[in-house]
Amino acid sequence: MKNIFNTYKWISFTVAIGIPQLVYTIVKENSELSGAMAITHTLKYLGFNIHMELGIKSLIILGVLSFILSDWFIVVYYKYRVEKDIIQQKLDSVSKVLLLIENYSIPTPLKQKLKTYYL
Repeated sequence: MKNIFNTYKWISFTVAIGIPQLVYTIVKENSELSGAMAITHTLKYLGFNIHMELGIKSLIILGVLSFILSDWFIVVYYKYRVEKDIIQQKLDSVSKVLLLIENYSIPTPLKQKLKTYYL
């Protein structure tokens, strides 16, 4: 169970780090500059040509939003999976649905989120 929990969180952390880095790399590679000048130009460009510090803040905000959205997408995925299993198994009561969620090999916080949709 602990391994699944770590995988669940690592997906969110990877997305939160990867998306801002991808945006930064794309903007930096398209700037046609190199060295320190490319870094400062990219950060200023990401800061809406106001300040370099604003570019850093915008990357941090993008990382936080990516983390939140990845958690939300994981919940939506499992919610869709529960809905599909309800239709396939023709479950008609809430207790059977809760038992189905309990039998999934997912972390407890995710189980609690899914159970709130069906209570």
